[in-house]
Amino acid sequence: MLWRTDSINQMLFTAVDEAKKQLDIDRMAIFLFDEKLRMHGTYGTDMSGATVDEHYFESAIPDHWFSSHALKGQEYIVINNNTELYHDLEPVGSGWNAYVALWDEDKAVGWIACDNLISGRPLQDYHRQLLKQFGFIVSQHLVRRQAEEKLIRLNKELEQRVTERTQALQNANQQLEQLAKCDPLTGVANRRAFDNQFKDEWRRAERHQLPLSLLIIDIDNFKSYNDQYGHAAGDQCLQVIAHALNAIERRAGALFARYGGEEFVLLLPGQNHKAAVYAAKQALHAVRRLKLKHKQPNDANHVTISIGVASMIPSLQYSTSDLFKLTDDALYKAKAVGKNGYYFHTSEK
Repeated sequence: MLWRTDSINQMLFTAVDEAKKQLDIDRMAIFLFDEKLRMHGTYGTDMSGATVDEHYFESAIPDHWFSSHALKGQEYIVINNNTELYHDLEPVGSGWNAYVALWDEDKAVGWIACDNLISGRPLQDYHRQLLKQFGFIVSQHLVRRQAEEKLIRLNKELEQRVTERTQALQNANQQLEQLAKCDPLTGVANRRAFDNQFKDEWRRAERHQLPLSLLIIDIDNFKSYNDQYGHAAGDQCLQVIAHALNAIERRAGALFARYGGEEFVLLLPGQNHKAAVYAAKQALHAVRRLKLKHKQPNDANHVTISIGVASMIPSLQYSTSDLFKLTDDALYKAKAVGKNGYYFHTSEK
């Protein structure tokens, strides 16, 4: 029956409940010791003889006669007749009692307490050998179960640790991936992120025959801004403009990125030339509202931008580089006609 139990807890209950019946003993309880040699209850017997849960019980090992005999003498069993009987360390009557020590080699791990409080039946001659053998069997099962459950606990802790470290590694990889796609100065997507998404959106638009629009945005006369105000101010200017432009388009798939230097790109999947022109106007207004001071050669008193706009429906005869070149040409024309504006170029082929 002890072999068939599923846990230490069930094994201890079975040991107490069945041993009372098989050995014809009134009361029995099993106590286990911790590393500080404090005793902890497991299962025991109440004053009426029923098996009860006594895990609530905890105490220092009492300084009674059986303590020194059972532990210091390293004996398996000590028996005393006509002695005080205890319940929760309080005297409750008299009769015989026995303490069967539980050992893991030479280390005491607990004991079994027995008595005849209820019936007063005398202890039989065969009880000593039976109780000694019973204590030896319970010790074996207890040590084996503790080793098994410790191994199970260690395995679970190891699995948990592996899971936590795997998750931490995944989180770190995700953070690295995000950092690899993020421009460190402005906090928006970088050229790598744009190049990857540009290819993906091109294939998707080609497959579904949807329009794909692109804006290339350049800060006008940015070199002179750096020369006038210094590179620290130039960095701050880039950050402010990036933040403003990043907010103008929130539709799914749209991507705003820093392409390099003072140049930004806005990718608009599924949006035609009208939507692209509208986004360009929004970008111009967003920067004008910032009113960043800058005396420019074109008589502007604030920082301005120029925008090239292009739109096409992808096909096998074109590639992403074709759309980018159209947009870049449009930016060149926007610069050529006086800056602080946009120029639109479309391909209907």
